[in-house]
Amino acid sequence: MRKVAACLALIIVAIAILTFSPILWLLGVQTVVVTDYNKPVPKADDPLVDDVFDATKVPEFDPQRIDSRLADGWSVNLSATETKLELDLLYPGIDAQLLKLRPSYLEALRAVQSHLTVLPSVNLIDGKAKQFDDGLYAALEEHWFQAREGDFRGDLDFLQRLAAAVPADGEAAAYFAVGLDMAGITVPATNQAAKTAWKSRFESREVQTKPIGFYSWTPRLKQCYRVSRFFQLESPLKDIKWMQVIVDALRQHSDLQADYRQILARWARLSNAPWQLTVLDLVDNPDRASLERIRHERHPAPASVALIPAGTNRESELTRKLFPSGFSASDDLMREMVTAIRRGDIDLQPTDKSGWYDYQVYALETLLVPKRGEESNRLLLSGTYKRRMLEAFQALMTKRKETHILRSESAPKAAAMPLRPLSRFSPRLRLEPAPTYYLRMARSYRFLDRAVRELVGESQLAEMHGLREEGARTKPLLTELRDMQRLFYGCYALSAEDIGMGLSLMDEELAELDECRIAAETWLTGITDDPDLGVDTRVIVPVAEDVKRSAMSTWATLGIRFARLNASYHPDAPPRVKTSEQEQWTALTPDQLGASIYLTLVDEFASVQIPNSRVLARDEFRKLCNDSANREEAIKKLQQPGAGR
Repeated sequence: MRKVAACLALIIVAIAILTFSPILWLLGVQTVVVTDYNKPVPKADDPLVDDVFDATKVPEFDPQRIDSRLADGWSVNLSATETKLELDLLYPGIDAQLLKLRPSYLEALRAVQSHLTVLPSVNLIDGKAKQFDDGLYAALEEHWFQAREGDFRGDLDFLQRLAAAVPADGEAAAYFAVGLDMAGITVPATNQAAKTAWKSRFESREVQTKPIGFYSWTPRLKQCYRVSRFFQLESPLKDIKWMQVIVDALRQHSDLQADYRQILARWARLSNAPWQLTVLDLVDNPDRASLERIRHERHPAPASVALIPAGTNRESELTRKLFPSGFSASDDLMREMVTAIRRGDIDLQPTDKSGWYDYQVYALETLLVPKRGEESNRLLLSGTYKRRMLEAFQALMTKRKETHILRSESAPKAAAMPLRPLSRFSPRLRLEPAPTYYLRMARSYRFLDRAVRELVGESQLAEMHGLREEGARTKPLLTELRDMQRLFYGCYALSAEDIGMGLSLMDEELAELDECRIAAETWLTGITDDPDLGVDTRVIVPVAEDVKRSAMSTWATLGIRFARLNASYHPDAPPRVKTSEQEQWTALTPDQLGASIYLTLVDEFASVQIPNSRVLARDEFRKLCNDSANREEAIKKLQQPGAGR
């Protein structure tokens, strides 16, 4: 009866509206539609809930930790403060220009005129890093793949010499013939059936054959991608008799074996250690028992062998652990990875076998689990801000993976004068407060610097230039490597000072800290002059394939938009101030505490399953985004059978 009564009431209301609307219109009465936006209410077990202030966890006051910036002539000490960060809702109607997705950071900055301060976000700063990373990686790929300079011989030279050392009538010769043919190198091979089989196997999956990311920039990079992908093809341990002639050749030719060890070692340093057995393991361990022991020591490795396999990574390890029977199009790997990191099932701490990729991913950890950052007891994060940092983790993780797609599964005080009381003091952030992220990024470049100096040589790095799609980057790689370290060490120092945190640096890291601060301040105040931030930042990367349903799971960044950030101090952990004549620090009262409102740039992330296992290159994906009005339309187009065509 209640349902019937409710239905009758709705019918009566509808009739009344239809009957009286024309009359109201004639009387000049207007109908205003009001859309009510409310923040989502978090579930009880949701990790994205507001932090609760705990007086027992307020950092101890340090009278010596004085901010280098005066506030209306007052010295400021933030050592015992807690800064609250909260994201405001943006409304599609009112804030349409802020929510509009744009291809680059500079385009977003130039398109929006606002009285609010734009705070450099971790995404924007990472936008600089991404362009350097891609440029360096592309330059090293070309150098290590094709170069023949002095005593150095690249991968192609090694593969050609190894091919010449195996019999022309066997399957191994056919294997080398198919792989090297993509580089325009002819290898004598008479086993036509084996050649056909290898070619068919390689070309059966677009994810193996289609260069994506920066590998689509030049013909040499495209060639490098396809040839390297081919020699990553694996063979089951039970079916490796054909490899024995390769093993014999490596044992008989010490020069080939030395070059092979060097190739595996340098890719392990640049990305990560191989995720499966290599032919070198067959050389060093002739018996099956030794191979099985090595397999289980390595994460464990699959029961297969490749000549130059891709490196391991945490997301692939997780996929194999969670989906031993195969990945399904209905599975969300990013969600699973986020959950596993939060639970502690994945330890992102680099090991002595880690490459640069592990160090980069480790830098992202505190974006996802803020409590693991050194700054955690100085920041009170709202649930909305935690969600923003989750989205930053997803976007930056996507960009890291795209860079490694082939090789992996940074002032004098005023004179004393009479001061007015400090009526209002608000947070003075120069960049998004994520000190641990900046420090770990600086150390990742420090690791990379040492690695490439060993692998390439300092003199060579001083002459080499990173690449961009249009050609060579301006500065030599050696200079850019130093600049990237200084930028991130400087960002760490500035961000730590912004929230009153002390520095946790080794002696050798402290040596150039002042230069690093200046470098970071200079870059942050001139971000609109950096061409790297004008590069289209939208990328898409395949992460897993559901072969049965012919679907490709991808991570994508669909564009840049704004978010609005509020920063304030908790009244029970306020800043303290004093003049140069005072000896005692005075805590500011609640009525003296203000809030700072910033605009900040963020990436729009999406996890999408694409039908027909379609692989999109950057230009195809970006055209699809350009032809889409918003995020939802872009995702809908990606989910269509002809996505990107």
